[in-house]
Amino acid sequence: MKTKSLINSVLGVGAFLLVGTFAPTTFAQSGTQDQATPPPAASQQAPSAHEPGEGHFARLNLSEDQKAQIKKIHETAKAKADAVMANTSLSDADKQAKVKHIHHVAMRQTHRVLTPEQREQLKANRSERRAEHSQSQS
Repeated sequence: MKTKSLINSVLGVGAFLLVGTFAPTTFAQSGTQDQATPPPAASQQAPSAHEPGEGHFARLNLSEDQKAQIKKIHETAKAKADAVMANTSLSDADKQAKVKHIHHVAMRQTHRVLTPEQREQLKANRSERRAEHSQSQS
């Protein structure tokens, strides 16, 4: 049971870090594109958070500086989590607790990079994903 829980935690953190690692390329936009004009795909139904290229920060209109800061935070967190997982002197429970703490700290740091409006949008996106998830569970 502990192993399954640890694996789920590691996979969750890994998915979070993976999204953070590849998210900046997802957010790359043409410098000539008008921010007020949505791209042609925006008229279609928004993809779920589990589809490739769609991450937690995809609809936040992050600046290049924010993207770079978030990427750095996620790379640092991934390196720390990898080091924890490679530490053979820690028990599975200790590893899980340390990785969870690393994830929590990375999320706090990431939130500090966002503007208040982006934080609100992120919160709305999270609520939307939870609603979709609960509907698919029914």
